[in-house]
Amino acid sequence: MLISNMNNIKSGITLHLYFLGCVAFSTAEYFVENTRKFPDGFMFGAATSAYQIEGAWNVDGKSESVWDHITHKRPCVLSKCETGDDAANSYYLYKEDVQMMRDLGLDFYRFSISWTRILPTGFPDKINEAGKNYYNNLINEMLKYNITPMVTMFHVDLPQKLYQMGGWTNPYVVDWFSDYARVLFELFGDRVKRWLTINEPRETCNQEFATGYKDLYGVAEYLCAKNVLLAHATAYHIYNNEFRDSQDGQIGIVICAFWYEPENEMHFEAAEDIALFEVS
Repeated sequence: MLISNMNNIKSGITLHLYFLGCVAFSTAEYFVENTRKFPDGFMFGAATSAYQIEGAWNVDGKSESVWDHITHKRPCVLSKCETGDDAANSYYLYKEDVQMMRDLGLDFYRFSISWTRILPTGFPDKINEAGKNYYNNLINEMLKYNITPMVTMFHVDLPQKLYQMGGWTNPYVVDWFSDYARVLFELFGDRVKRWLTINEPRETCNQEFATGYKDLYGVAEYLCAKNVLLAHATAYHIYNNEFRDSQDGQIGIVICAFWYEPENEMHFEAAEDIALFEVS
């Protein structure tokens, strides 16, 4: 007989854990033989974007991006009136970030580079040494622990100066982005072997901060989409023609896709059609 409620609780926990232990022991062979496994070579990773984690929005030579501008000009444009001024302070805490990657057991980490941190004017006439050093330090810290860097060149934070010149609706943005891409290949391509040009083209072009011309009712989005695709293709060919032989990397684009399951056999074609159209 148990003497007290506390003893009763403790005894119940002990019995419960003992029971679980017995189950685990008795079924161990079953799970080893029947557990589904990821295929060899499968890589686990995580992804972030510069504006959402770096902070340090106006230090060490970084200039203003569209998100910096809009969140200061229109306070509370984001929920809870937040800005990326400090964010997760990854600019200062990158070593702690890499330690978390190690703790999670990540094989790769996808991060975006802030255009304005590398090219404060938006153009390659001036490379910001502090920005270059930050990304060099991050990449080297990851490689020290065998974590593969995967770089997104553009994740919605267009330089404000380029935005004022028409942003993604201006056909010259193809050249602007191509110049920026070439700088990144030259600075980091000796260690970065996985490149992604633009994050989610459709989402980029549906945002006011990409075009600035929402009153054109679809025209701005069309021009943006055209120029984004041309910019991606041009950057791809720059890498393929000028850097691939020496750097031996891969380059692609980030598409956001949705998966639809047919309710029955009659809906297979419909599910396939919507899957093809619901990409961004």
